[in-house]
Amino acid sequence: MRITLLIVAGFLLIAGSGFFWLMKTISDDIEKQYSQASEEPLVDFAHLFASLLEQDMKEGKIEETKFREGFSNAYRREFLAKIYQIRKSKIHTNVYVTDENGIVIFDSKNGLREGEDYSEYNDVFLARKGEYGVRATRSDQNDSRTTVFYIAAPVYDGEKLAGTLTVSRPETAMAPFAEESRKLVVRSSLITAGIVFLLGAAWAYLVLHPIRNLTRHAQRIALGEQATLPAIGMGELRTLSLALEDMRRELEGKNYVENYVQALTHELKSPLAAIRGAAELIDDQMPEEKRKRFLENILTETDRSENMVRRLVQLASVESRTRLEKRKTVDLATLVREEVAGLSSSIETKKLSIEDSGVGAGLSIEGDSLMLRIAVRNILSNAIDFSPEGGEIEIILLQKEKGIQLSILDRGPGIPEYAEGRIFDRFYSLKNEITGRKGSGIGLSFVEAAMHLHSGSAKLINRSNGGAEMTLSFR
Repeated sequence: MRITLLIVAGFLLIAGSGFFWLMKTISDDIEKQYSQASEEPLVDFAHLFASLLEQDMKEGKIEETKFREGFSNAYRREFLAKIYQIRKSKIHTNVYVTDENGIVIFDSKNGLREGEDYSEYNDVFLARKGEYGVRATRSDQNDSRTTVFYIAAPVYDGEKLAGTLTVSRPETAMAPFAEESRKLVVRSSLITAGIVFLLGAAWAYLVLHPIRNLTRHAQRIALGEQATLPAIGMGELRTLSLALEDMRRELEGKNYVENYVQALTHELKSPLAAIRGAAELIDDQMPEEKRKRFLENILTETDRSENMVRRLVQLASVESRTRLEKRKTVDLATLVREEVAGLSSSIETKKLSIEDSGVGAGLSIEGDSLMLRIAVRNILSNAIDFSPEGGEIEIILLQKEKGIQLSILDRGPGIPEYAEGRIFDRFYSLKNEITGRKGSGIGLSFVEAAMHLHSGSAKLINRSNGGAEMTLSFR
């Protein structure tokens, strides 16, 4: 399992378990809290009503006539009370009164319990003893919502116990409030869980995204690609990424030097062998014409070696970089025309014509001017070298929908089919059919590396009517 999924799943499991336990605890506690809250006012009512009864005592007996009339009138009253979201339109509180023997003499519930002996019921029994008289009874033992609370208070005639008064209220009277509270708890818990999930997911993304970037960076390096170190702003991760980058540079630097020494050694073997062979054959008795030809060969191979070393240094400088250190505005039209002017002697020697009417003015990019000059010079030099004498080179620079595009087209032999996939490989070169010589195989590698640093691309294709077309795309 991916670490992202593992962390998110673990977070959801822990947070979900915590929320479920909290929600269940609160939901279960709501019923208890409402029961406790409803019991307290019942105590007040019991003692208040008992005190009122004590005012109507006759000859030591409880006189419940006025009490009965009062409750009958109260139950007939019409009212509507809106308590938050709950509507209340009838009285749920009931009262019954017992005499000194515990026999019910008044029941506000249509007299249903009058005449019954309640002396053994907890509320009456405890109140008669002067203790806190309380009782809770369920009509359905398996449903707590059917509980009815009974709170009793003693009724005195002076110092003598004349009876008890019990106030009762069913749990169902408080059920709407408890249910509304449960709904609120569930709704709030779900909203909170959603917020916690979103915040947790965002936090996991912030923590894991730099790690994924660092992983992709390492994978690209392993594939041999040039990769810029991703921006990682968190303490330990940033320290780790910088340490990995330092390690990469050290290892890459050692491998780079080794590869280039091997490549340079291999590429210089041929010209050095030619120079040595010519130098060993030259002597004072050699005919002047032959001596001259050998000296020209030495100079040619020396120039070839110098050119190869120079280009290797340029390529090494570009390939060892992962980003441009400094950028400035580069006018591409001006740069192209200056490079064409700098190669004018080669152009004139081969009697080539340059068609640059398609070079649009005012097209600029932010980049490294020197690097772009070398890249354009390499492309122009290739076009000149592979063009037939008297041929034409066309240069097009224009603004495209996705950026600026520079194309250089020639009328040379084009690219053989077997070489199309390797044309940008380092040290891979084709034999020039006109000169009979092979290039260094470095120029196009430099072009591709330079375009990568400028967030662009290079593409070389065959033209349908003969020749090749090199395109640089700047985004």
